[in-house]
Amino acid sequence: MTATEISDRLTKLSEGLLFPSESEYPLEPFTWKSATLNRKTILTQSGKPAKTPIKEISLEELFAPVVTDQDWFEDADREIAQRFRDLQTAIATLENVQVFRLGKVKIDVYIIGAIGNDLVGLKTTVVET
Repeated sequence: MTATEISDRLTKLSEGLLFPSESEYPLEPFTWKSATLNRKTILTQSGKPAKTPIKEISLEELFAPVVTDQDWFEDADREIAQRFRDLQTAIATLENVQVFRLGKVKIDVYIIGAIGNDLVGLKTTVVET
């Protein structure tokens, strides 16, 4: 698959999903052409200052709260959890998948993987006070 095809797939899978935290934000697909996956690229592409705190977590750690069915789930909740599982599976097909959290309190989250020389992923925001 090409970067465009993967990005289109992520767009379709994430459409209408909101990532929950103390607030809910959409998942926004992106493609960075001919980019190297490292902290400097993340800061540059996100427009954040060099001193912005960055924490790296695993894809599984990020998705655990949204892919795990709970006893109290209703059908709509199970459907949303399944959509997040499908999205996680699609992201996992990328090479060298990494998740970066930028900032504190209102945190920009970048879920990024490589396909050839390009980086493809999703951006969302979580709020943690």
